[in-house]
Amino acid sequence: MKKLFLPRIFLSLFALVLLGLPTAPVAAAPMLGTPGCRSASSQTIDFSTPGEGPLQSNFFKKQGLVLTEGDFVGFIQGDQALTEPVAGTFHPAVCSLSLRVSPALQGTAAYTLTGYSSSGKVVGSTTMIVTQDSGDPASGPFGYFNIELASLSQRAQRFTLENQFVRSSFPQTTQIPFGVSSITYSR
Repeated sequence: MKKLFLPRIFLSLFALVLLGLPTAPVAAAPMLGTPGCRSASSQTIDFSTPGEGPLQSNFFKKQGLVLTEGDFVGFIQGDQALTEPVAGTFHPAVCSLSLRVSPALQGTAAYTLTGYSSSGKVVGSTTMIVTQDSGDPASGPFGYFNIELASLSQRAQRFTLENQFVRSSFPQTTQIPFGVSSITYSR
């Protein structure tokens, strides 16, 4: 009986010592991102601000965005949105970029967001295939989705958002117009 008693005491004391040791906070290693963008500040452009109708390209110039494509704000899936095509220039250039997008018709389309440096070099690009179609068993949820560029090779001065029609269960639909309700970017 004495042989079993000593190991139990030893294990109890060992656990007590371990549990009593001070702890230190642990942080995840930083993601590799755009050079010079460690302490980025974020800005969101909301296209409900100007309201529906024609939009001047420099409406958001004070916030650092001048639109080079897209000049009308419409109403798409419950929100005011800049209707396609959508492109713009940032002053100053940005570290990351996220757009809230929604198709205006049912179907499947491939959406491509591309960021460019001031020299025109592609610094990041991503493509998402989105299906919002009541007649397609592969349909996802309806509404807005986010497409983003987070790990750019360098700061982006310009961006474009385009889509390419894939399919629709509605035979009369041969393209999928879209809208952007907001753009969020970091500098």
